[in-house]
Amino acid sequence: MDVDGTSVRIVRSSRRTRTISAAWRDGRVQVSVPMGLSAEAERDWARRMLKKVASRQPTGPDSNGDLLARARKLSRTWLGGEVDPSEVVWSTRQQRRWGSCTPTTGRIRIASEVAGMPGWVLDGVLVHELVHLKHGDHSAAFHAMAERYPRQKEAMAFLNGVSHATGRGLTGPDGEPDSGAPDTGDTDD
Repeated sequence: MDVDGTSVRIVRSSRRTRTISAAWRDGRVQVSVPMGLSAEAERDWARRMLKKVASRQPTGPDSNGDLLARARKLSRTWLGGEVDPSEVVWSTRQQRRWGSCTPTTGRIRIASEVAGMPGWVLDGVLVHELVHLKHGDHSAAFHAMAERYPRQKEAMAFLNGVSHATGRGLTGPDGEPDSGAPDTGDTDD
């Protein structure tokens, strides 16, 4: 459904009885509603929820597909194509990490807050996560590969500054910005 020029997906649930929620998913707003809601009520709720979540829309690359293409280009350019993510998505649920990955599936999640940062910082987070697809720790081999991206140290310093200034506390045990150690399971979205 298109609401005021924005793509909205309505998800009806028989388990949902009274609540309505909305979130950005794959570049559009997904509104979850109770099964018995009329088409008119769905459209009304879609408009209301669109206004509510509009401020949370990632402002970086237009879609998760653009983010995946950007990550693959970074892999080819700086990492010799040694890693190939299966999926790269924006996540509004990353509260303690700038990014995370699941090496077994090749899935990478990037905190939506990174979308408002300079492109070279986004690239630093993407490279960090791409390297985790090959190296699951922050070993010397990990750092050597990550630092093939010429602005990697600068990007990590920028994130350290943001973490300090906002009190977000997103640093890893080694004191560097934790764009995220790889996950053992795909639980973050």
